Amino acid sequence: MKIKTKYYGEQEINENEIISFSSGIPGFAHDKRFILQPFGEAFSILQSLDDADVAFIVTSPFLYFEEYSIDLPDHLVQQLAIQSEQDVAIWVIVSVRKPFSQSTANLKAPIIINGREQLGKQYIPDHSRYSLRERLVATSSEERA
Repeated sequence: MKIKTKYYGEQEINENEIISFSSGIPGFAHDKRFILQPFGEAFSILQSLDDADVAFIVTSPFLYFEEYSIDLPDHLVQQLAIQSEQDVAIWVIVSVRKPFSQSTANLKAPIIINGREQLGKQYIPDHSRYSLRERLVATSSEERA
């Protein structure tokens, strides 16, 4: 299947790569089908298939925030048909700034993806100790590199 993407132009993808977001992403409710595309070593692009201009830079929060943790409520586990921890990938949306050291990650509302079922949702908890704009900070192992 051919798709148009924001950063890579026209691409060929397999339909089994499509991640369904039944409610879309807040602010982008019409975008219900996405794919993840690699974007360097630490980042990916969450690309909408419904609108080529809708693409989010995402990363694993654990690369930059070693202590990051999130408890998924039962209703979300059921909604995404999660059966085990191995099903789950957690991503956070990155706001890229110049200089890059000013870039931030939205730790408050992570993207949860069940890779086994190809289902996703942005989870916005009622209460969170995290911010919408946490500065990206390299983990100690990355600082030494």
